[in-house]
Amino acid sequence: MKNSRLFQMLYLLVERRSLTAGELAERFEVSQRTIYRDIDALSAAGIPVYAQPGQGGGIRLMDQFVLDRALLSPEQQDEVLFALQAVLAAGGAGEEETLSRLSALFRREGGDWLEVDFTDWGSAGREKENFRLAKRAILDRRVLAFTYYSSSGQRTRRQAEPARLVFKGGCWYLRAFCRTRRDWRVFRLGRMEEPVLEQERFPPRLPPQSLEEPSGASPVPLKLLFRPGAAYRVRDYFHPAQVTALEDGRLLVECAFPGDGWLLGFLLSFGEQLEVLSPGCWRAQVEREAKKIVGVYQTGQNMSGLMGYPLDRRGRQGPDNKGGTIMEERKFCQSCGMPLDRPEDCGTEKDGAPSRDYCRYCYQNGAFTAPDADMEGMIAFNLKFNEENGFPFGAREEAERNMRAWFPTLKRWKK
Repeated sequence: MKNSRLFQMLYLLVERRSLTAGELAERFEVSQRTIYRDIDALSAAGIPVYAQPGQGGGIRLMDQFVLDRALLSPEQQDEVLFALQAVLAAGGAGEEETLSRLSALFRREGGDWLEVDFTDWGSAGREKENFRLAKRAILDRRVLAFTYYSSSGQRTRRQAEPARLVFKGGCWYLRAFCRTRRDWRVFRLGRMEEPVLEQERFPPRLPPQSLEEPSGASPVPLKLLFRPGAAYRVRDYFHPAQVTALEDGRLLVECAFPGDGWLLGFLLSFGEQLEVLSPGCWRAQVEREAKKIVGVYQTGQNMSGLMGYPLDRRGRQGPDNKGGTIMEERKFCQSCGMPLDRPEDCGTEKDGAPSRDYCRYCYQNGAFTAPDADMEGMIAFNLKFNEENGFPFGAREEAERNMRAWFPTLKRWKK
């Protein structure tokens, strides 16, 4: 307890240069006599501390004490402060006081010349909070529970024993022993939601020397060909040694990435600026996914109810009087969501007239074919149907999420 008080007292004197015995006694909740004994102990340890009597006096440190004892060059001091500012920017709120004290210790001014932010655009608040809780879990050896989304979009609730925070490839990751999977895992902080720092503590575990990639997928050797218009992104994402500039301005890239859902999305993000040359299986996979994307905007495929205005002879979409794109609203069955693009898809009223709201499977002769059906049952039926016939929107979780957002707006299920 005494050693801790002496250390804190030394930092206070470094920061303020002069304090009275009364101020120190009040700060540490001890008597002034104890403070004077502490001053004697610091002096005996070789700390040049002295008491200056009279008005404006107090307990002081010699001016050059910090620089004499720092044992760090000005360049090394800047490196230490830079490292602390980086951790602070990443979400280490507790490092702010440490940064302030070390700045005073080194007598460095103008410490606001640098701003570091390791978080993704649009996710700063969430990712910094995840960083803070993960750091606290590591230091306190407390179990961390959270909801996690894998690269394929799978949602699971995890319990983990955090071991290490890793910054790699522009992202923060948490290395932890996953109690749910009973093995070591790597979690990307940006995909963690609803983190809870539990009270339960765990004994230290020795993590393996090398851990698998976050996705667990094996690296895929790729040969990619980019148009000149993608040069700025190619230079951002690939090492110069991986890029070969061709005479016509195109860029040939040879690299390797984990073969998971992230890689597919990354390649597609270049649009028509990229052609995958090899391996052939990934060339075919990008082609299949591109066709699915086209299908989202074709009649009978999308769920939004919007259809682009037909192209004119020049291949342009017809503009409205405000210069925007005209969109036509499609009709869907207000029970199951089936598109009503053809007259024969519509159900019938009592008089035999086509129904404007319902399909022929849900509505006949002015009545529902399944009057006892509910919205949950309809969603379950659609999910099963989509799984059996191939669903263009991706994983089951995404399809269900879309339906649960859309179905309550349909006429039959509105409350």
